[in-house]
Amino acid sequence: MQNKITSFLRKIPFVHRFFKFCYWKVKYFHAILLGTKINEKYWKKRHLMKGGDWGEKDENWIVGYWKSTSHPHRRLLIETIAKYSPSSILEIGSNCGPNLYLLAKKFPKSEIRGIDINIEAIKKGREFFKKEGISNVELIVKKADDLKYFKNKSFDVIFTDAVLIYIGKDKIRKIISEMQRIAKKAIILVEFHYEQENILGFYEKGFWVRNYRKLFQLLNLKTRIVKIPPNAWGGNWEERGFIIEVKL
Repeated sequence: MQNKITSFLRKIPFVHRFFKFCYWKVKYFHAILLGTKINEKYWKKRHLMKGGDWGEKDENWIVGYWKSTSHPHRRLLIETIAKYSPSSILEIGSNCGPNLYLLAKKFPKSEIRGIDINIEAIKKGREFFKKEGISNVELIVKKADDLKYFKNKSFDVIFTDAVLIYIGKDKIRKIISEMQRIAKKAIILVEFHYEQENILGFYEKGFWVRNYRKLFQLLNLKTRIVKIPPNAWGGNWEERGFIIEVKL
């Protein structure tokens, strides 16, 4: 039904533009008033909705994630993590674990964990890893800001991959601070970065864009920020996507 309405509106450009403008305005006010909570609710139930984020539109959402291991940006992420020869790794917002699969193959003796808010993604990920015979990956159901479970300096490397773009102003400082607490060697982020913007960022069509250089400066940490090349990831990532590397 929604697709039919959208198709109809596109036939009348000025009406379509108006409804699109109103839609993003409502999303903006939701993000400002409700903070991260609105995105947490969405991702908890994402598996119940149609359409994949990586695969075909009608493909199972979790399966689409698992099949996306060959996506070019993942290679860049793994190469960045590999510089630290980690014996322990944590991904915040792992879904079913495509990044962790690649890391487990590269570091079969390392302790690798992933947390995600979606219980079905975690369940399916555990099935995938068992089927592949990979035993050094543990998946846990947790929110991005629920890191008190982990002790100080628990992991050599902690990373996110397109997760903090959904974290609002209400939680971003807490999450960054907790990542510093439990990381030994490095924090690595694949996120939307904008050099000139306020540290807490601005909300742009469903995503948070922020200045991670300034944000980490609040913790007296220096960053190495590298633009994701156009051939690695298109869309908004071509303009906003960066690998933010924080050496501890």
